[in-house]
Amino acid sequence: MKHRDKSPFCLIPLDNEGEWNRPLLENAAAISGADCIFSSTDEKSADPTVCSQPLNDILEGFRHIVACEIVRDSVNIFDFPAPRERTAVLVGNEINGIPRSVLKRADKVVSIPMIGSGMSSVNVAVSAAIILYALSKDLGRTKRVQSGLARRDVDILINAPNDPHEVGSLLRSAWSFGWRRAFLNDPNGVWFTKDKSTVLESRAAARRHKNPIVVLPAADLDPESYDNVVVCDDRREGQQLSRFQVPDGQNLLIVYGNDCGGLSLPVLAERIFVDFADYRTAACFRHQGSVLLSFISTLLKT
Repeated sequence: MKHRDKSPFCLIPLDNEGEWNRPLLENAAAISGADCIFSSTDEKSADPTVCSQPLNDILEGFRHIVACEIVRDSVNIFDFPAPRERTAVLVGNEINGIPRSVLKRADKVVSIPMIGSGMSSVNVAVSAAIILYALSKDLGRTKRVQSGLARRDVDILINAPNDPHEVGSLLRSAWSFGWRRAFLNDPNGVWFTKDKSTVLESRAAARRHKNPIVVLPAADLDPESYDNVVVCDDRREGQQLSRFQVPDGQNLLIVYGNDCGGLSLPVLAERIFVDFADYRTAACFRHQGSVLLSFISTLLKT
């Protein structure tokens, strides 16, 4: 784990499930300029190669403890003013969450607003990316301008993902944040494919047994039929997401993905970018897209 000078936040994943999640959690911390320390609530069985310190020892070094969990009195992370001093941000195991005994030690329990029925959460690393983005931009102290549009008025076009796990996880996020369909331009064949292993990987990441989001080919979409088109890819061009306001109109198309400049889009399409605190670190496809959709979701009518 690399310590970052004057980093106000430190991500602490508890009881991390699987080595495959470790780099995703590290990336979620890095893009927001945060430290990352893995720990376990069961110190006797903790793997010393994964958990660098016992949880009790770690938490003694922080002025504030924020836990991410969906409980009755949790606070919407987009309404939570970020602490000004060194803060530990706890995320738990995807299946078991954060133990109640640990939640009691937290100064505040926060959650990400989700409305997708049948599925109560996004990937834990995605949750960490969203939580840390909201804290690093102090969105709880920023007034958001609500749009007159509802989610049914806003379509999503995902462009050129190159990994089945990444696009599957993003589609899991899209459903959790209230979208019922998404369009997909899939030149790399990570979703619309006959390859059985790729199909299994992408559908598993999307939690397809719980996630009925309709995925349509980009050829079924006419970008010219929308009043406004907003484009977000890996370029740092246009308006910062944290300052974005949904444009007026009857409908909106959000285009997200890799090299969106290669798409045939209206000339007047607006560009935005996810203004992570550490722009030197490339965000995972799922992290950037999920932060984008989670934030825009808060601007729409329920």
